[in-house]
Amino acid sequence: MSIRSEQYISILAMVALALLASCTRNVKETQFTTENAKFNLIVAADASDFKDEIRKRIIARYSNSGNIDVVNINKLENVRPEDYDVILIMDTCIGCEDFNWSMKDFLDRLEEKNNVVLLMTTGYSHYEYSYGGVDAITAASRTANEEEIFSRLAEEIDRIIAGE
Repeated sequence: MSIRSEQYISILAMVALALLASCTRNVKETQFTTENAKFNLIVAADASDFKDEIRKRIIARYSNSGNIDVVNINKLENVRPEDYDVILIMDTCIGCEDFNWSMKDFLDRLEEKNNVVLLMTTGYSHYEYSYGGVDAITAASRTANEEEIFSRLAEEIDRIIAGE
C-alpha cells in the first residue's frame, strides 16, 4: 500500500470518529439533594433531545424524595455503585450491538445488577437489548414515545426503591 493510500485511510478514519463523536453530547453534570432522602439515584447518560426530556422528568419525579447525581456516561468508571440504591443508565445503541464501552465496563464489574435500569435509544426500538444480565428498555428517540418510556423507567425505579 502506498503512503498516499495510508494517509487517505487515516483521514477517513478520523472523519468517521469525528462523526461518531458528534452523534452524542455530554449531559450537564449536577446533583440534587434533599433532606431525609429515602434513596440515592444516579443517572449516567449521553445527551439527546429525547433523553434530555426523559432525564428532566425523572429528576422532577424523584428529586423531592431522594438524592440524584447526574453524570456523563463516560464517567461510569469513576462511579462507586455501592453509593447508589438505583442506577439509571441512558445510552445510545449504534449498529444494533455497539454499546458504550464505559457502560459495558461498568456492568462487567458489578456483582449485583438488580438495582440497574438501562435505557437504550436506537433506530429500531423493537429489538430487545441486553448486556451483562441487564435487560434494556429500548426506544426510538421520538417525542411520541416519551410518555411510555418515562412510565416504564419510573415503574422500574419505583420497584427498586420499594425493594422488590
